[in-house]
Formats: sequence, C-alpha cells, structure tokens
Amino acid sequence: MAQSISKKIDNFSGGIADSSRNANPSQFLVAKHFDVFSDPSRLIPYRSLEADTNDGATDTGMKQYVVRDFVYASTSAKLYGLGQTGAGLTKIVQKADAISGLWTTPDTSEGNDAVQNGCLIEYKDYLWGFQGTTQVFKWGLLSGTPSITNSASTVGTITSVAQGLIFGDFLYLPYNNKIWRATDATTFSDAYLTLPTNFKITSLTTFGKYIAIGCAPISTFNGKSMVFIWDGISTDVQDDIPWGEGELRVLENIEGYLVGITDRYLNVNTGAGKGSMIVQMYSGGVPQVVKEVFTQKLTGKTIPLSKAVKNNRLFWSAKIMTNSAGTLYDEGVWSFGRKNSNYTFALSLDVVCEEATTAGIQAFGMAGNFVFVAHSSDGSISKTNDSAVFTYTSIYESTIFDFGNVFAEKRLDKFKVSVRTLTSGESVTVKMKKDPSDTSWTTIGTLSTVGEVSRTFINIESSSLAFPSGKEMLFQILSTGGAEVTGFSAEATLMSTI
Repeated sequence: MAQSISKKIDNFSGGIADSSRNANPSQFLVAKHFDVFSDPSRLIPYRSLEADTNDGATDTGMKQYVVRDFVYASTSAKLYGLGQTGAGLTKIVQKADAISGLWTTPDTSEGNDAVQNGCLIEYKDYLWGFQGTTQVFKWGLLSGTPSITNSASTVGTITSVAQGLIFGDFLYLPYNNKIWRATDATTFSDAYLTLPTNFKITSLTTFGKYIAIGCAPISTFNGKSMVFIWDGISTDVQDDIPWGEGELRVLENIEGYLVGITDRYLNVNTGAGKGSMIVQMYSGGVPQVVKEVFTQKLTGKTIPLSKAVKNNRLFWSAKIMTNSAGTLYDEGVWSFGRKNSNYTFALSLDVVCEEATTAGIQAFGMAGNFVFVAHSSDGSISKTNDSAVFTYTSIYESTIFDFGNVFAEKRLDKFKVSVRTLTSGESVTVKMKKDPSDTSWTTIGTLSTVGEVSRTFINIESSSLAFPSGKEMLFQILSTGGAEVTGFSAEATLMSTI
C-alpha cells in the first residue's frame, strides 16, 4: 500500500547546514539576502543595495577615490571613508548624512604618502591609520575643522596592516607582526608588542580582560594560524592558541566566545580542490570548527579583513564558488550568531551585492543597519537603499527531502507555502528539483495576489502537469518585492517500500 508522508518547515533559525542531507528542519543549503535571525519563523528579505558613488558633482565621481575602509564616527555622527588620490596618496572622504547624503571631500584631508587600506579607526576625536611605508597619520579634530597630521608617529617598514582596536583607554594599531600603541592623542610607542616573524596580524578583538590577536602565517601555502592573548600592557603575551591550518582573516568576540573566520586554501592550489571557509569558536581548550563551507573552484581572492559586530552577530564578506566551471558563486556579507541564547549559533549569507562584477567585494562597513560595500575593484560603492526598495530576488534553498526513505521513489502530491499577507508588487515563486544532480529547477508556481497568505500547489501551475517524481527532492523559494515567507510543507507518496 502506498504511504503518504509530509514534511513541514516553519523555523529558519538553524542557518546553513553542514550537509545537503542534514535532517535538521531549521537548516538550509543557503539563504541569500534573507534575514533569518530577527524572527526565526520568517524569511525576511533585506532591502536591495543602491549605488553610492555620487560626490555631488557626478553620479560616479566617488569611484576615483577607491574607498576601502569605513568608520561611522561617534564624535561627529558622520560616515568617513579611507580612499586615495589620483596619485595613490591617502585621502579621507565623508558623508554628513550616512543614509541619504552625498559624499564630499573635505579640505586638508589628503596625506603625503601611499594609502594603506585596512586600518581606519576613531580615537580621541581623530581618525587614525597607516600610510606609506613608515607613517601613522591622524586626521582631526573631528568635532572641529579636521586636518591631517601626516607623520604623527613613525613605525618600521610596513608590509601589512589590520584594523586597530581601542582597549581600555588606549589605541592599538597592528602592522606586520607588531602592535603600535597610543596612550593618548600625542603619546605613542612603536612595536610595543612584537610577535614571531612568521606571522602577520590580521584581526584584533577583546577577550575578557585581554586582547586577542589573530595572526595568519606569512606563507599561505604551508602554515598555521595563531591567536595570541595579551593584557595590552606587558611586553610579552600571556598565552597562545593554535588556530589550525589556513589563514585566519577575521577574529571577534561573540557572547564571550572567540569566533574566527579562516580562509583555508580558497585561493591557492595547495588545497587540491578542497578550499573552504571555516568558522571556529573558542572559549577554552581548543578552537572548535562549527561550520565549514567548501568551494568547488579557486576564488581568485582571499577573504577581506573587513568585519562588523551587530545584534549578537559577526559580519564579514567572502566569495565561495558553487560550481567547478567557476561561473556560479555565493558572495556577499555573511553573518554568524544567533537571535538569543534560546537558539543555536547559525551561519547565513545575509547581504548580496548584485552590482558587483566578478572582481567581487573588496571591503564593507556598517552605519546602523545600513551596509556599505566597496566592490568590483573600480571604486564602486553600494549601500543599503534608504527607501523600502526590494529589487533583488531573495533566495532560499532547502536541504534534500527524502521523506525518511532514500531508497523509495516518491511522487510529490502537494506543496504548500505560506507568506505574510502579500501587498502590491510582492511575489513568491516556488521551484523544485527531483534529484540533487539536476542542472535546472522546475517552477512549481507563483503567489502574487494582493492579500494572499498561502497557496497549495497540486501540480505544475503553468501546465497542470504532475510534479516530477524522484527519490530525493530539493525546493527553492524566491521572494521579490519584499515578500516574507512564513513556512512551507511538502507531501509525497512513497511508490514502493524498499
């Protein structure tokens, strides 16, 4: 006798699954441009991004400055960017209104040496960063009429930099394997801490009463990352934590855990086709791998060092190739965290920048809930739309549905989807694959009627043909116009009991 089995999904808090055959109903293969954290019972589309390169003179005038670092300053409530002049020298740009204003180029904001992107931080009413091969600059007072001090301090020869950190009331700026320290706006110490020369500092964060210093090996072909624990005062570290193989790019403190994002051969042939993005957590003992996302082809770029922490989550950007031909990829601003302690930690691809070319994302920053993305390697900047505009298609892809029996052939009988009451311009389209190896999706149907809250499909809507049958099925839900998905279910009949 044929057996009917159904499966319902109405919780999306689990994030990206470790496997396409994961049985956890709250997890998925990928969700792109959906907020799955604010309300775990809904897939809520993010606003689309819009170009943000208008300098007041032309719509693309900001491209010439190639901004790569963003600071939303507490002193002035302005958004600042670290870019460069046409000659490649340091250039500070700003927006008086981060949300809807135009970028401007303040007077006395140009440095006298080559820009060093990767570090821009507010401290004591100044912006601080590196330039050239030996200079620390400061630009301020932010509360007055700022001007640049090109060589506020000098350091050893710079080969790499990372974002600075304020710890206690001191400023720490990392470069190479060293940390420069300021105890106020005029008192500095270069190389206050020097780490082993086989490491470069990539990320700083707090960890209780200490600073956690994320370090990657100088050689990405043969090396392991390390996290050093330092009190910020001593001339030596208090502890070191082996972080494993690969290049640790981002390190942050989320709920008292150190969370690290490692680029393990995403960009080098040493991975032998098994490059991955790794999420690890540490609170004592050894770091634990909690998520690993594999690439099917080398990305041609490393994970940028940009990061942000907001609403209990760590944000960073990365590009993961999803086919061996190198034509499909998941790229955007990812996040890792959870709504609160009642949920497990989860990974999601939050924000996608559809304007980006294959050159991808170089950096990003945040001002409140607005995201600013530097992309395409041509100075382009895109930001969260300041109006409730949803021109992107937000995409959810389920894990495999085998309805409890991978051996039996199934006939899909019904697919139900529920949404927050649709308004004008909103729609939800449902697609399926009868087998994970299928190269294309079959469209089941679309909801777009104003006031609609659910739809039950009993066949292919456009043709009235029966659904494809198979042993395994995957489902894809696409939202346009801001439509929110609240759940779905699939009902199938097992055609045999093998």
